[in-house]
Amino acid sequence: MKVLGKILPQRQLEQDIEDELAFHIEARTCRNEAGGMTPATARDEALRRFGDVEGIRESCREIGMERLRAQRRAELMDQIKRDIGYAIRTMLRRPGFAATAAFILALGIGGTTAIFSVVDGILLRPLALHQPERLVVLWGIETGLRSGSSAASYPDFVDIEESNTVFEEMAFWSSPTMAVTGPEGEPINVEGSRISHDLFPTLGVAPAIGRGFLPEEDREGAEPVLILGHGFWTSRFGRDMGVLGSTVAVDGVQRTVVGIMPPGFDMLFGKQIWIPGTPTHATDSRGQHRIIALGRLKPGVSIEAAEAEMRAIAARLETEYPEFNTNRSARLEPLHETVIGDVRPALLVLLGAVGVVLLIVCANVANLMLARGMTRGKEVAVRTALGASRPRLVRQFLTESAVLAVIGGALGVGIAFLGIDLLLATIPGDIPRIAEVAVDGRVLGFALLTTIVTGLLFGLIPALHGSKLDLHTALKEGSRTTSQGSSRTRVRQTLVVAEMALAVMLVAGAGLFVNSFLRLQRVDPGFNSERVLVVPISLPGSRYSADEWPKVIGFYDQLMERVASLPGVESVSAAYRHPLDGGWETSFQLLGVYERPQGERPEARIRPVTTEYFRTVGIPLIEGRSFTDRDDEHVPNVVIINQAFARAFFPDESPVGHILERWAWWPFQTGQFEIVGVVGDVKMDGVASTTPWAMYYPHRQMPFSEMQLLVRTAGDPIALAGAVRAEVWTLDSDLPLENIRSLEQIRADSVAPERFQTLLLGLFATLAIILAATGIYGVLSYAVAQRTGEIGIRISMGAETADVLRLVVGQGLRLTLAGVAVGLVGAFLSTRMISSLLFDVSPSDPLTFGAVAGTLVLVALAACTIPALRASQVDPVHALRAE
Repeated sequence: MKVLGKILPQRQLEQDIEDELAFHIEARTCRNEAGGMTPATARDEALRRFGDVEGIRESCREIGMERLRAQRRAELMDQIKRDIGYAIRTMLRRPGFAATAAFILALGIGGTTAIFSVVDGILLRPLALHQPERLVVLWGIETGLRSGSSAASYPDFVDIEESNTVFEEMAFWSSPTMAVTGPEGEPINVEGSRISHDLFPTLGVAPAIGRGFLPEEDREGAEPVLILGHGFWTSRFGRDMGVLGSTVAVDGVQRTVVGIMPPGFDMLFGKQIWIPGTPTHATDSRGQHRIIALGRLKPGVSIEAAEAEMRAIAARLETEYPEFNTNRSARLEPLHETVIGDVRPALLVLLGAVGVVLLIVCANVANLMLARGMTRGKEVAVRTALGASRPRLVRQFLTESAVLAVIGGALGVGIAFLGIDLLLATIPGDIPRIAEVAVDGRVLGFALLTTIVTGLLFGLIPALHGSKLDLHTALKEGSRTTSQGSSRTRVRQTLVVAEMALAVMLVAGAGLFVNSFLRLQRVDPGFNSERVLVVPISLPGSRYSADEWPKVIGFYDQLMERVASLPGVESVSAAYRHPLDGGWETSFQLLGVYERPQGERPEARIRPVTTEYFRTVGIPLIEGRSFTDRDDEHVPNVVIINQAFARAFFPDESPVGHILERWAWWPFQTGQFEIVGVVGDVKMDGVASTTPWAMYYPHRQMPFSEMQLLVRTAGDPIALAGAVRAEVWTLDSDLPLENIRSLEQIRADSVAPERFQTLLLGLFATLAIILAATGIYGVLSYAVAQRTGEIGIRISMGAETADVLRLVVGQGLRLTLAGVAVGLVGAFLSTRMISSLLFDVSPSDPLTFGAVAGTLVLVALAACTIPALRASQVDPVHALRAE
């Protein structure tokens, strides 16, 4: 039909279709009447011959509408191309403005993208496992005197596995450090895991090369086998396929390599090798909690329902085995939460902080766009006079903002790449899943979304204001009101107040973290970390078994004697853990003081140490005596407790002389230990933690094969590391010696997460201050430029320099104080969310808030200085002539 060959507006299209159909039907009706038919018969025959009129009408409408839409799309694309070209030409005419705005946007978008990549890699990205949302970890809960979560015992795991109705599969693992020796390289300690044979199937993974463990391989007497992590296979064996089927010495036991895990799996769990679960698990006591239980929920089972069943089973076990399970319950945790640990709050704070910076960036660029828009009044007036509608102008301004945002976003992605490299170089090494952090499609998609949202945020207000003007006033030649209006001035001032308020909130949060970190640094850890070398040593059970405890004692005695003779060594000792390593706990009771049946007894940290330990690390002896070489297997057992222990159980008397009772782990022990001394408290779980109860035992009476050599030196302890390593290898050349550090470095590393977070927040806060000061400066500079005539009149009428300075600075100060007031209220409300991350600092600390307010006011006053001085130097004659 002819109408389909034309492109018409929608209403005209509808009318032409109806007219065209009516014409053809009428023409056919007339021909029928001319052939002798009655009018009614002629019309019916015309309609019959014509066919489905409604169908033809609908087909014409669809074809016409499709062409109409195509035309509109083509016109829109053509307009967008012209708008983009015009935007680029406009920016090229003002390259300084474009470069400044793009750089500010790049900082905001790049910083946000970099932090998001970390949050995404650690928190948001699902675990690379089969249906990871159904995987949960089963923790025991101590509900007695010392409550908290703990691992499970093997007998409890078996009971739960057999009686539960909520798990599709269950498995377990434990995570000891293992020594790898052999001709492939220097002996090393690796993060390993002892697992049940069904752990990998429960997780939904399988070795990329070789096979997994067989059911019979985690039983007594099975052939020792081993699975390598992909990273360890690469670094230790150079991706040699020949390692499959060969043997590797792990803790002195030759194990056959049967599989190699896929890339990334070892990064996910931080493990390098896997071996079958220890055969002795089958004979473990219910009191030995050393495995982590994992379950895959059945389809449709919620974690709440499963946890309720676990608590019911725990209550039954508590009744059946009161000696071991009294005051023990259970809780479930998604595996993802177990893997990431407690890093979520800190990362979300950083993401929130960089989000605030991005909002400040948007406000700042919006202010720049408004200032630039105020100089384009005549351009907009001419376009309006030529027929441009307000929506058309808004689209033009938004296109310019979008082009600017795209440029800033592209630069921001480059900054994000650099930022991620810097983050990965400075982020604490124990952050989980850090190897999964990268700029990938998800992160680039976030950057694109951020760019779009940012473009809208900073572009919408200038677009709306730039497209609204008084045409008559704008076209007046020489009128200053062309580029300035009271409403736009109020908007710019409001944006500055918003910038200042957001800056106050961010700087207040950063100030609290700085205050918290400084207080953390000043905490007395209870020991002297200066000039102490820490050398971890683990004697393999295959050559230093528990039955050969004299051999273990002899090794450490010889080693300490040899190291003590080295030049520069002041004292040397050994301990199961260094002072800031929490270690593990064991239950006890105090005869005649605090006696409870097994299962209701409290627990305290256990520390086997040698005689010079307290002197070497500087822990003071408060009461009684220290250990001596005579405290061995031939004399009654002794123990030293810390002050926290003494305060809890002996508040009104001396603990010295009382008897502490606990399990006897060695054949020569009786299970009873006389308290012979009290030493100072040590922050074993980090300087921000509370002091746990601690029990120190002489190493000769409680010989552990895994110890840490502590050497106090006269100079730099690291300089002595090579000599100490040589002495160890003289006694046993197959012992891996890694992670040798100074105790000072260990103490610094213990607050590394807090230092990292404080550093980043400080950088964001500094950027926020600079941007806020820039906003104040820009508003005042423009105000001075617009009020040059007024200032000239004031000066000509006798106004002094101080009066002009007061006028300009007063305007800036009013904006600053308004922003600071709003920001302090916002900070007071928002910092409640970070209270759990602060140490010894209130989230509304008045000193911090006062310092933040004072700093922002001083910075704002400095930003006001240059415009104020420029205003005071206005030549009234020149100003009046220009006016």
